[in-house]
Amino acid sequence: MALARVYTMSGEEVDTVQLPDEMFSAGVSTHVLWEVVRAEQINRRRGTASSKTRAEVVGSGRKPWRQKHTGHARSGTRKSPIWRGGGVAFGPHPRPWSVKLNRRVRRKALAGILSERLDEGNFRLIRDFLPEGKTRQVAGMLAGNGCTGRRTLILTLEGDEMASRASRNIPGVWAAGARSVPVTTLVNSEVVLMDERAVDELKARLM
Repeated sequence: MALARVYTMSGEEVDTVQLPDEMFSAGVSTHVLWEVVRAEQINRRRGTASSKTRAEVVGSGRKPWRQKHTGHARSGTRKSPIWRGGGVAFGPHPRPWSVKLNRRVRRKALAGILSERLDEGNFRLIRDFLPEGKTRQVAGMLAGNGCTGRRTLILTLEGDEMASRASRNIPGVWAAGARSVPVTTLVNSEVVLMDERAVDELKARLM
């Protein structure tokens, strides 16, 4: 079992908690992390970019001028891609960008990055984490736990709007539910502070 230290919002160490090895003693695979981060970034693409081909542009199909003896290059339609206002050759069209990943791969990446933060000493459980939506409360917690000026992720209970509201005005600080936090956000953070009550939600996601 992995051991995690428990602190108060003021930074006082009050306890240690045993956490399952499946969550916090997993090996870190750089390739798996890359796969999951890449998939998360690609899946955020909406794929709605669209352009019209020469067949879709509204316009006359009449030949602009006769074929020969005009001094112009021959041309068959004003909807040609070489004309201003014509169609686009090889332009973008709506398409799905989603990448499917196995649930086991996602769990391995999540457990790996959490294990790495714990091994670095950059993972803390916070007891009695009850922000009232006030920025000064979260700022005080960051100062008490030595996280001021560091990229910090706060893992909370799913749907904790008060924690999100209290942290969103602090640069470099994010709050996310333990059940839905993206691996990309964990990778980009230096420190992870986790509401002690959210451990069960994280277990449900990983085990």
